[in-house]
Amino acid sequence: MRTDLPGKLAPTDAPLIVDAHCHLGAFRNFHIPDHDIDGMIRAMDLLGVDVAVVAAHAGISADYRYGNDQVMEAATRHPGRVLGYCCVNPNYPAQVAAELERCFAHPAFRGVKLHPELHGDYPLDGPAYAPVWEFAAEHRVPVLSHSYFAGDALGVFTTIADRYPQVPLLLGHAGLDYGLDRVVAAVAERPNIHLDLTGPLSWEGVVEFLTREVGAERLVFGSDIPFMNAALQLGGLVYAQVDDAAKRLILGGNAAPLFGLKIGAPA
Repeated sequence: MRTDLPGKLAPTDAPLIVDAHCHLGAFRNFHIPDHDIDGMIRAMDLLGVDVAVVAAHAGISADYRYGNDQVMEAATRHPGRVLGYCCVNPNYPAQVAAELERCFAHPAFRGVKLHPELHGDYPLDGPAYAPVWEFAAEHRVPVLSHSYFAGDALGVFTTIADRYPQVPLLLGHAGLDYGLDRVVAAVAERPNIHLDLTGPLSWEGVVEFLTREVGAERLVFGSDIPFMNAALQLGGLVYAQVDDAAKRLILGGNAAPLFGLKIGAPA
């Protein structure tokens, strides 16, 4: 067993662990075991995760309203453990603003999740998404967007970040398919962009590199549970060669103010 790691933080030592990138429910292309909220809570308990911020698979696919209802039900059953991302579909532009209002009437909804790839590669700066950005700017609501889709997606993120500097923008999967140097440059100039580490936590050296280049205070933990293995993602952070102070920030300290959480207090 290695004993030379800079930090020896175990998940149970962190005052708050927030999984800022979660899904819920069946997926359309293949079976996912334990995809319901009960299976997810069991995994959270096993790993010491306090809070999951959830967007239903149905919500990012064809039926956003049904997916948002699934999140409402899960949050009601597990108060304080489950928070919600409201999902909208730009292919139904007349319904976007109303769905945002409906979601955020429920106290568990703390952010918006966009997935352009599953909605016909609709551009993030397209007019159908304008109500999302305006709502998020008015209410200081974080927006998490999937970052792999057609075109110069990283360029779209920087455009949005510059246009709406009040909006905390979470770059899904840290945008690392676009190249580390480009991601670092984009984040360094835009303090409202945060990097969601879902997926890249499986890549050796990513946590160390991003902590060094952009700072731990810009990184948030996410697992993509139940779509991905939460233990694998958490392990990639816990055993990264960064100090414990950085790990505490990434595990939950950075997410807490984004989602209106207080360390040691219920959600």
